[in-house]
Amino acid sequence: MINNISYTSGKQTNFCGITFRQPKKLKLFNEIFCSAPISKNNLKNRDYFVRIENGYTDNDFSIKIDDNDFNEIGTSVLSIKNNKTIYNDNIDVNSERRKYAGAGSIMTLGEIITMLENNMEKIELHSLGQAVYFHSKFKFRPALTNADDLKDYIAGDVMIRESNKKFEKVCNMAKQWLNKDKSSKSSENYISEGNNILYQYLQTVNANKLNRHREFEIYPGFDMVLTRQNILYDKNYFNNLFKKFGIDYQISDSFC
Repeated sequence: MINNISYTSGKQTNFCGITFRQPKKLKLFNEIFCSAPISKNNLKNRDYFVRIENGYTDNDFSIKIDDNDFNEIGTSVLSIKNNKTIYNDNIDVNSERRKYAGAGSIMTLGEIITMLENNMEKIELHSLGQAVYFHSKFKFRPALTNADDLKDYIAGDVMIRESNKKFEKVCNMAKQWLNKDKSSKSSENYISEGNNILYQYLQTVNANKLNRHREFEIYPGFDMVLTRQNILYDKNYFNNLFKKFGIDYQISDSFC
């Protein structure tokens, strides 16, 4: 695992390693310097400072992000469940500063680092509909537990795309799932299949850059989960995200 941060500002490039501390039971990173890359909505690199702080108890903490003028851009409030799960109670980017591209992504990457470094199994959250596509870009998967709720989303959001060739594969999966006999509809496997269909739908929307179109909005939202197993499976994807944001942190085989 490489624990260096590449921080670029203007023409200078500085290097400093990620260091960790353990004031209580959690291993926490010290301040990280990183930057959001140039994009369509972000015409110049934005430099950020990311820090993590303990809360009032051993089981809660927060990740905060500032710009290089020390303005607070956003905060992610987190807690620990059963020593195995990070629960994202809230992730918020200051409404006046939402033009600061990448802030939410960098906080999410900070959560992933924290989960891996503390040998935890997953990150859980409840996503509002407007944030579902954002979380699915980080491979968070729907985690609904009620078959009727799943049916509402799959019938109401997925199957209405049946005539769109882009969604042919996922709609075929959805149709087979909806037509299964009643005896299987309360089984754990049935729930798992439904969540996977909803996940494939979200990935298809993102892949076709339709996530900002009003007709693809999903409401009211649902529980989502990102497991350590899925992060390791998609480690190249996450390593590329670390690189994109100037965080020279690599998920290596030693995490397996």
